Amino acid sequence: MTDCRFNSYESLLHSFDSVSFTSNVGKMTQTEFGIGATRSTDYHLTSASETTEHASHSSTTSGTATVGETVLKVSPSGPFHSIQAARDEVRKRRAEVPDQAFRVVVEDGFYEITEPMVFGVDDGNVVYEAAKNASPVISGGQRIVSQWSKSADNLWTCQIPRDQRFEQLWVNGKRAVRAREPDEFFFYFERSSENLIDDGKRARQVLTARPEDVASLRGLSDEEIRQVQFLAFHKWDTTRRFLERADLATGRLVTSGRGMKSWNPLTRNTGYLLENYLNALDEPGEFFLSAEGTLHYYPRPDEKMDDVECVIPVCEQLLVIKGDSAKDRWVENLTFRGLSFRHTGNRTPPGGYEPAQAAAYLGASVQVDGARSVTITDCEIGHVSNYGVWFRKGCRDCRLERSRVHDLGAGGVPIGETGIASNESEWTSDIVVDNNIIHDAGHLFPCAVGVWIGNSGYNRVTHNEIADMYYTGISVGWRWGYGSSLAKGNRIDFNHIHHLGKGWLSDMGGIYTLGPSPGTVLRGNRIHDIESWGYGGWGLYNDEGSTGILMENNLVYRTKSGGYHQHYGRENVIRNNIFAFGREYQVRRSRAEDHLSFTYERNIVCYDTATLFHGKWGDDGVKIGGNLYWRMGETIDVGEIDTSDESVIEDPQFVDSKNDDFRFTDLSAAAKIGFKPFDVDKAGVYGDREWIDQAKSLKMPEMVLPPEPLPPPPPTFREDFEYGELPSGIGISAEKNLSFVRVVETPLAKSGTHALQIVDAPGQKHRYYPMFSFSPKLNQGTVCCKYSIRLDKDAVFQHEWRDASQPYQIGPSLWFENQMLRTPQRNLTDIPVEQWVEIELTAAIGDHAGTWSVSVTVEGQETQTFQDLPLVHEQWKSLDWLGFVSQGTENATIYIDDMQLSEVND
Repeated sequence: MTDCRFNSYESLLHSFDSVSFTSNVGKMTQTEFGIGATRSTDYHLTSASETTEHASHSSTTSGTATVGETVLKVSPSGPFHSIQAARDEVRKRRAEVPDQAFRVVVEDGFYEITEPMVFGVDDGNVVYEAAKNASPVISGGQRIVSQWSKSADNLWTCQIPRDQRFEQLWVNGKRAVRAREPDEFFFYFERSSENLIDDGKRARQVLTARPEDVASLRGLSDEEIRQVQFLAFHKWDTTRRFLERADLATGRLVTSGRGMKSWNPLTRNTGYLLENYLNALDEPGEFFLSAEGTLHYYPRPDEKMDDVECVIPVCEQLLVIKGDSAKDRWVENLTFRGLSFRHTGNRTPPGGYEPAQAAAYLGASVQVDGARSVTITDCEIGHVSNYGVWFRKGCRDCRLERSRVHDLGAGGVPIGETGIASNESEWTSDIVVDNNIIHDAGHLFPCAVGVWIGNSGYNRVTHNEIADMYYTGISVGWRWGYGSSLAKGNRIDFNHIHHLGKGWLSDMGGIYTLGPSPGTVLRGNRIHDIESWGYGGWGLYNDEGSTGILMENNLVYRTKSGGYHQHYGRENVIRNNIFAFGREYQVRRSRAEDHLSFTYERNIVCYDTATLFHGKWGDDGVKIGGNLYWRMGETIDVGEIDTSDESVIEDPQFVDSKNDDFRFTDLSAAAKIGFKPFDVDKAGVYGDREWIDQAKSLKMPEMVLPPEPLPPPPPTFREDFEYGELPSGIGISAEKNLSFVRVVETPLAKSGTHALQIVDAPGQKHRYYPMFSFSPKLNQGTVCCKYSIRLDKDAVFQHEWRDASQPYQIGPSLWFENQMLRTPQRNLTDIPVEQWVEIELTAAIGDHAGTWSVSVTVEGQETQTFQDLPLVHEQWKSLDWLGFVSQGTENATIYIDDMQLSEVND
């Protein structure tokens, strides 16, 4: 099967204006779509001009059989006591009547399972549904029957079998919180360092916290420390690890795992929290399970421990649908209706969980592979520790509809995979996620998303309520750049997406796209209240390589950053949207490229802050015009960005935009740009009043701001390396497995037992590797840099001070080469090898910059001082870069110890 439905980005985007459909359920052909489609397939499609955007489909009344069906009953009283028993009976009868259709009706009950329910290729053509007026629960948990007793203060305890370990607990249907500090938001690391271990396969990190922030770890044994986990929040990722040890006096926490990603390491002001120790159990709703099996719990005010239902997880998954798409063997025509799937657990492995965007490596409590026409409708998936429902490998024409997916350890609904299988029958496409309530996510993996589409095309994500998450609402595509992608023709329409981020992570969007997605449409969505920690709380976000995407008729308001942002991409169209009240700016473009990045037209931008456009503008890579801008009556300067004659600055005449009412009182201003009004109330769920009210009544978190970050570290420092970690603020460049900058324990140390080691080697791509540097950013006064250095005979070393200009200007510069200390202008003195030498370099900066001096002390010799040395560049005035560079071409080792940078008082 070769899928050629989209072969031209530009022609595809133009085709959206002329698409017509004769019915909600019909056959889409090449003629109807106006492009080179070769596959004719049944779709649930809707024209933007229709009065309703709801997919129409037939359903059967719960518990009612159709002609030719065999009905089986599941009930706590029998004849079948579990869905698995009914499934096995279906298999038995199918041996005699292979084509028989079955309906399994499930009565009220709490059906506990100890392993996932698995359905294979012979288990299709069956409906599993709740009996009329019944609400059966399939639980992967186990109720605690042990007796609770009150212990110290407000804590209650009970005994759990010692071999029964768990990290999640639900009390009276509410998720309890594993004991943690702090109880709200997070602390910040002051600095981090990393050294490779296990022959470079792993790394050990030392994370330095403020001692007062880790004081609650006092009194813990070494073994209890090793059971403590930290969860770190860095940009769009999270890292979960166990501690190895902790030095509480200095705040140093030691852990190990994979090396940090260079583009997203743990740094100063990485937020973190600590979990799983008794000292942290200090808030209602928290619990702690000791190694001895004692479960400690602090009840909430409305909980009476002699009458509570406590559930602990037993299963990691609840429902597994397992076809074999690689061999074209599918699970077909399988329906689940009216059932609640609850309680799955997650145990953190010894190595923890490394950072991964969208937590895309996780499984789901309901996981579907190799399926055709599998439907999950009117169900609940909740109180789980991973994703909710994943249509993963080789799925097609499957549906999740009118279901509540909530209280999630990760996110809601993944579709497809991160990679592209060589066998096309293993590709997932044509999945419908419609009319669902997906909320309260990210309890264990905050970087997970509401609905994630990887390498998968022609899916419909429509009319969902997606809210209360720590990261992105809907993510589409999984290709960084312009490489091959299957994420084509996806429809993301009429979703209500709100209250995301909550100040914990960065670089997120209400709807986020990644890589080429020709034919993808984002239409009619209502997006608001996006609050990132740092940068990047956007409404619509086209990330790296996003291509061929149409975004129209969306309402975006109250975002931390802009309503729209494109990192880089090609031939996207943003038209007929309303963007309102971005706090930092309204529209951002991050990278200019030598092609048409996007078209921005017929949009209304309403705001009350200073900045309209942000980022890279002014080239011809953006087509922008015909927009309406309104800064609540204040002056607007569009500069050289929107130079079209069609754009206007005028009040759009909304009813009450400050209170989220974006209906028009008068269309005359909007009509000047050809804006076509759209009904924002169509976004979100539809159907009976009870279902709609359930979405509207969700309790949303208060969007509070995170703690203020730590201030920048002082530009001066003193470092003897005795804590075994790299200094705060150090920048390192080295070639992996060839050269190193690291702190080592060595008898050669000048003082103490540790020193900084620089290891050089031949064959590196840059002669100036390895190197390390600091960024003091000092521009006035007199500065002194002092250190001890020990070189071997083949070492060539450079120490230099630079400013931040382009090109940079150099002030003082010292070279150690061939047992000689020199400047670029002259030789200074002989330098011994395999012996410590003290260097003290002093220079005035700012208005008094001009010359510098250096003092050299060799053990057993008098100090030599060289004064009035000329700068390399007379224009140099500020110390923005303090560099230490190994410039050799042979194997060499250099040690540095007792380093300090200080300001000299006149």
